[in-house]
Amino acid sequence: MKTNALLIAISAACSTVLFAAPRESTATVKMPVDSNNEVPNVNQLQVFPKNMARQHLGTNLFVYDKTSQRYVATEAAAAWLDEDPVTGWSVLPGKQHYLLQFAEPQIVTNFGLSAKTNNGSLSLYLGDQPAAPGDAAWNLVARNVSIESLNNKHFKGALNRTAKCLLIETDIADPAAIYSLYVFGDKAAASESIQPRAQAVDVHALGDFVNQQTAFNVAGIYANSRVTYANSPGSSITWQRAIDDNPESTVPLAPTTTEAGLVLRFGEARPITRLSVQGEQAAKGTLDVFLLSQAPDAGQTVGLEGITPSVSIKFDGTSARASADIEETNSVAMVLRWKPDGNSAAFTLHDLAAFSNISLTDHEVVGAPDAIASNDDPDKDKNMKKEGTAGDGKESKDVIAAGPSGKEGKEPIAAGPPEPVAAGPGGTTLTGLGFPPRILRNPLSQ
Repeated sequence: MKTNALLIAISAACSTVLFAAPRESTATVKMPVDSNNEVPNVNQLQVFPKNMARQHLGTNLFVYDKTSQRYVATEAAAAWLDEDPVTGWSVLPGKQHYLLQFAEPQIVTNFGLSAKTNNGSLSLYLGDQPAAPGDAAWNLVARNVSIESLNNKHFKGALNRTAKCLLIETDIADPAAIYSLYVFGDKAAASESIQPRAQAVDVHALGDFVNQQTAFNVAGIYANSRVTYANSPGSSITWQRAIDDNPESTVPLAPTTTEAGLVLRFGEARPITRLSVQGEQAAKGTLDVFLLSQAPDAGQTVGLEGITPSVSIKFDGTSARASADIEETNSVAMVLRWKPDGNSAAFTLHDLAAFSNISLTDHEVVGAPDAIASNDDPDKDKNMKKEGTAGDGKESKDVIAAGPSGKEGKEPIAAGPPEPVAAGPGGTTLTGLGFPPRILRNPLSQ
């Protein structure tokens, strides 16, 4: 069932905004004092790179099975490579090797992750092929780095190498959930787009563990969505940090009761079914979400007095992540309002995601057909190391981070009892909805 939209008067000039909400109101649009009245164009948004660690780009994840000495499918792929900041899966304990493989070679400039607390270390290798751990084909670029130093962050130095595969070596005694991986390169998010596949594919061709319902964030920059207003300092460009698929960049939302704190316009009308948010763990309050069937002009806030939210997401100070599954609601825009508990603290928004009825079976993310790529300069990569990353088994001269032990981490895998493959503490989501929330992990195999 789809929610009926109601007409809301918003100005003396009789302009209108439609709320996809079951209650009438007298909402009004107000111009901010320092308004940004233009939506950023594709060229202006080239500063936001596309995260390549996503299944909608054909990227996949495997774990190395020490018994069979091969890479095998892992449930972590569904959580770490989807677009939902709330779905997570635990790392296996001890020393483990995860293979992240792109559909084709990519320039890799940086790496990061978003996790619960993982007090262990990580080493990172780049390569042209899925070689076994310890193979001379791998090029070590970071060794024994604290995972906490990469949590919602990335390396301080740039990698700037071409690779088809990343080998992620983890060493964690008591692991917790990782929610997402982030690999950035020379592709801009605004130059990509969601497009129908020429021919539908079997989801098994994309991997054994896939989150169909959370593979595409329709609030993302690559989905042609834009933040058109925020009640925080900055510009219409910096506001896009809320939807850039990078947890290190944030947008603060000031508390409000009668007006919008943030307005997002979807790239096109979407039937929204799920919303997920990553903030700060210390946040206490309610994030009200309003789904609109008509969008206000850029730079305009929305009066919310008397309006019932489409959904209210609670933050109780114990988790930075929360989500809600909702009745399918056709929407062209979304409004956020932050109401803190007992104080005036702003809400630090790390990531905002909205999900619709777009499936990996018949959609993919490719270069936008009408994108004006400002980085099409043929000399733009002349300083990149594009000769490949095949090594001689020695430490690269370009190691950009190292932990205190100083070891290369290429010692042979220790013998002993085989460890479970793709097992462990299991999926984690701090909303209590299970993993994936109301979603079949592998729909076509059930």
